[in-house]
Amino acid sequence: MVLEGREYELLRAKHGMLTRWSIAQKVRGCSYLLFAASVTVPVMAFLPNSVAAAYFGANPAFSEVAFSALLLLSVGCLLVAAGGLTGISAYRSSLGDISESQAWSLVGFEDIFSGVGFITGMLGVIATLVLAGLGHAGIGTIESLAASGVHPYQDEFFLSMKVLTTGGIAFCSGANVFVVGNFLERLE
Repeated sequence: MVLEGREYELLRAKHGMLTRWSIAQKVRGCSYLLFAASVTVPVMAFLPNSVAAAYFGANPAFSEVAFSALLLLSVGCLLVAAGGLTGISAYRSSLGDISESQAWSLVGFEDIFSGVGFITGMLGVIATLVLAGLGHAGIGTIESLAASGVHPYQDEFFLSMKVLTTGGIAFCSGANVFVVGNFLERLE
């Protein structure tokens, strides 16, 4: 059975995840999450002096922390999601008529990439921002967490990177993905 564009959109709307948004809007949504991930730099840069002095020294934004690995994982998930959604959009626009099995495959892949970006990527960004912002609650909060075994500003992890580096990666990725999302919007 061959589906026309309108029938494909109906199938997508009925069975897809987050179908209120077009693929271009989902790609731009990934860019917004990447921009949000880059906010870790100012959050860390403006930590209270007592927290900065106790855990980082001069400037926390130039310090290595373990949660930067989580931030990079989130950035990676969001980039995979944006790339996959872009590929789906490009493949869909290259097809004239589409078979029902192709439509189901496209809807399935769109759901997979949407889940990777908006569930895994978003949860990682939120967790990173929470970990980065814990110091704003004061040194007492950090010490009580450390007493219970949680060390939010630990730097002894093999993937630890400087906060400025990971925030810069997130921001540059967000800018590129935003441009791709706007390009896809014009193609629709």
